[in-house]
Amino acid sequence: MSTADLVRKFLPADVVASLVRAKKKLKRARVSRLPILSEQAFESILANNLGLVSGDTVYVHSSVDQLNIEFPFYRILPLIQNSIGPEGTILFPTYPNRSPVSSYEYLKQGNVFDVRRTPSFTGLITEFARRHRNAIRSLHPTKSVCAIGPKADFLTATHQQSPYPYDKCSPYRKLVDCDAKIIGIGVHTTYLSFVYCVDDELKESNPVQTYYPEILAARCINSEGTEEVVHTYAHDMRRCVHDIPRFIKQQIPSAICADLNINGMKFFRGKARPLFEVMLDLAKQGVTVYPKSVYRDLTVK
Repeated sequence: MSTADLVRKFLPADVVASLVRAKKKLKRARVSRLPILSEQAFESILANNLGLVSGDTVYVHSSVDQLNIEFPFYRILPLIQNSIGPEGTILFPTYPNRSPVSSYEYLKQGNVFDVRRTPSFTGLITEFARRHRNAIRSLHPTKSVCAIGPKADFLTATHQQSPYPYDKCSPYRKLVDCDAKIIGIGVHTTYLSFVYCVDDELKESNPVQTYYPEILAARCINSEGTEEVVHTYAHDMRRCVHDIPRFIKQQIPSAICADLNINGMKFFRGKARPLFEVMLDLAKQGVTVYPKSVYRDLTVK
């Protein structure tokens, strides 16, 4: 159980809320003291630090609150689109469950996921992207992704067809097929969801059993307004404990994936195909983002 979980478990709700507000206030104060980031400087970071070029497929993790930008937040999406051009495709996570509610809890509550209307709670930019007139959102009750661009339909079309939310049917695993780039804007690799593609590639041979054992049925409304039932596993957050930035720094060549600090602000860049291949090879050797304490008994060395 994480420190945050312990705090929520043993302290009154109003005290927890007060601590959260204080933490956010401190973060905002820190960010406000950083050098102001102009549109021109941001475009330079996209091209020169994150390596975006015309035609790229790019998956974006983001936190506007961790950027001291002088331009409106909604300019971030078109600036990335300008970097990858009309042949490029951009993706964002659009998870419907609001922290601290886990995917498992969200599904157990019986929520109905409407691909057209259920908001994203993975950041301000993701909700803005979800509402884009050309956005296509994958039909998954907890791990949905929205995509904009020529490859959007290919990337999102089959997400609901497998109970494993990060396997070959998902937009995440298809990033490998598209030789996509994965970037962080205002964030490091702490929440790099792409790492779960390795878990779902190995399935039962994965060193860690990351899911609850039962497959859950979720009511969903598709883009045509028709109800579908989507079956999915949900992560057991007691086992999904990891230090991804540490793993990336220790195990992954920086040319493949690296956290960056630019003028005190967090960014990261990664290449989906080589990152997946290296992580998969390491997992087969028993080296993963997870600590040995949560490994299956038969694989503990």
